[in-house]
Amino acid sequence: MSEKTAVIYARVSTTRQADDGLPVAGQIERGHIKASSLEAIVVREFVDAGISGRTDSRPAFQDAVAYCKAFQVDYFICWSTSRFARNKLDAAMHKRDLERTGCRVVYVSVDIDNRTDSGWMTESILEIFDEHYSRQVSTDTLRSMMKNARDGYFNGGRIPFGYRTVTEGKRKKLAIEPADAEIVRDAFQWCAEGHGAKIIAMRLNEQGRLHRNAEWQKNTIGYILKSWCYAGYTIFNRKNGLTGKERPKEDWIMTDSHEGIVSKEVFMNVQNILEGRAPTEGSGSPRSNFVFTGMLKCGICGSAMQMESARGNGGKYRYYNCSAALRGKNCKSRRIPAAELDTWLIDSIMDRILTRERIEEFINELHDLTGEWVKGRAKRRQSIVAAMTDVEKRQKKLFEVLELHGKDAPNLGDLTIRMRELRSQRDDLERSLIQLEEEESPHIDVDQDQIKEMAEILREIVSTVEDPKKQRLFFAGFINEIVLGDQEARIVYDPGKIVNRTGTDVVHSKNNWLPDLDSNQGPAD
Repeated sequence: MSEKTAVIYARVSTTRQADDGLPVAGQIERGHIKASSLEAIVVREFVDAGISGRTDSRPAFQDAVAYCKAFQVDYFICWSTSRFARNKLDAAMHKRDLERTGCRVVYVSVDIDNRTDSGWMTESILEIFDEHYSRQVSTDTLRSMMKNARDGYFNGGRIPFGYRTVTEGKRKKLAIEPADAEIVRDAFQWCAEGHGAKIIAMRLNEQGRLHRNAEWQKNTIGYILKSWCYAGYTIFNRKNGLTGKERPKEDWIMTDSHEGIVSKEVFMNVQNILEGRAPTEGSGSPRSNFVFTGMLKCGICGSAMQMESARGNGGKYRYYNCSAALRGKNCKSRRIPAAELDTWLIDSIMDRILTRERIEEFINELHDLTGEWVKGRAKRRQSIVAAMTDVEKRQKKLFEVLELHGKDAPNLGDLTIRMRELRSQRDDLERSLIQLEEEESPHIDVDQDQIKEMAEILREIVSTVEDPKKQRLFFAGFINEIVLGDQEARIVYDPGKIVNRTGTDVVHSKNNWLPDLDSNQGPAD
């Protein structure tokens, strides 16, 4: 008989470094004693320090489970049910996975044989108590933090820019740092005047007013402009602690906790402005009146092309220019008249990409996809039927055991659980098969005259629409980027959305897109 193997998993929680009065070293030591009583050799030790058992995102725990499954370890040893998990569903899922590979979870602090009916019931009750306790601790901690914030104290974490902490007894409060706070106020003021985060960051950097000795970035400014901290609030319940996803705003708990750097009226005004700017889909700035903003790149250095404005000859002019050159980086300034380039690119795309031939290719591809869909459905049906046959065989074997032994069948409780699992699997497979049979296959029936008409309608719609934002959303639906060279533009688009296997087209222009700084000017639309 081969020697048994075991792994030891130890964990301490975030709030108490020696939860249950037993530190990691003690858990591991007692784990070795438990392994000896099982006549097993400990092959690995895994430790998660400062991580709650309510979350499944525990690196060492995941590694321990994976190791047991990969090397067919016999025992997974931990101090208690709460050390394994404080979430009943997570515990059941991982134990099932381990049991399938022949690995049994055993505890040091309590002697439970979860292979028996009574042991299984005891373990389940303990797991429910563990989760209830964890939820209660979480609720109590949140309540304590909210009271702390209402009393004007800082709950810890990274100190927001514009503030410093001052000590009062054993606790701390946030206090305004005058010089940094002035930067924050200016950022809110400039945003209220219509400037974006990138412009605000560039202006502060030009003035030498840095962010903790580093240059300001667009995302950092955006974070400050959206942080309720600067209006004097601390937000609780903003994210789901288990999923990490942000909850709806109506579920937030807002506590007026400290002195704000800006007034609540100024803060809310800026939030309304930012919400109005937010794009819903597509690329480029939603406020831009030009079609290809957000899609253009400089063919010299690869940087994005951005909008630049200038005045001259009694008018205001708009250009696409290399963003690196505008920041004084190593690239040549390229003032390309925006309206002129938009018109030329639209015509080029319609002539080279959205043609009648391409639409015909697209229709043919849909016909091919219909055939592939039929083949794919047949394979899916075969897979589901095979899985159902396998489940039925497993059910039959369990029925045979029950018929042979009756109530004296070994591990009756485990057999009952397994029967329920198999029945649930078969029900799921039956539903999948019904849904598969109810799916409607794609049907395409278009003749040549209709293809020609579709191409003409498409050109008319794209060319005559007056809203550049709508045009931008349309082109952004399949164009990934447009790289502007000297006298050509390389258009890179998604071949899965517009049928062209290469996914690129190069269009040439008689215009030289590398003019002198003040040439090629024309009034903007």
